[in-house]
Amino acid sequence: MKTRREVLQSLIVSIGGASVLNACGGIARIVPSSSMRFYSDQELALVSRISDLIIPRTDTPGALDVKVPGFLDSLMTEWANPETKNNHHEELKELTRMLGEGFATLPPDASEQRLAEFDYEAFNGRPTSYSGYRSLKSLITQAYFASEDGALQEQKWVAVPGRWDPCVEIQ
Repeated sequence: MKTRREVLQSLIVSIGGASVLNACGGIARIVPSSSMRFYSDQELALVSRISDLIIPRTDTPGALDVKVPGFLDSLMTEWANPETKNNHHEELKELTRMLGEGFATLPPDASEQRLAEFDYEAFNGRPTSYSGYRSLKSLITQAYFASEDGALQEQKWVAVPGRWDPCVEIQ
């Protein structure tokens, strides 16, 4: 017999709340594996470079420090349906074409400048032709803020803000 808590946890996980549960104490996790199962080497290089440029390491950990590419690889491998997987691969191919084949190996200043221009066009120009990039950027930021470092250090998330009294007399 399951407890009410177990039923609620199962329900939350089944509707896609793994990132919320991860931020709430690790009840359910998508653990990045040591080897990529979804991304090819070229896709991994692109996702890693874009992740690092979008959320670089500063006084807080960056996207690569919290293993965003591994998280996305696990997410696509374990959770995505075949249509979503295919669309994501196609979006990465289109993104590679739009940014240029050698984007992942450009020097830091050049890749940062190129992505800044690309990002500006994606969000201020013709947004429909950049839907793959907009989707990837959303996945990267969601994965980052679902991590412990992203939630605690960047967002200053507090599990219980203030004092909690389990039993208070009603007057």
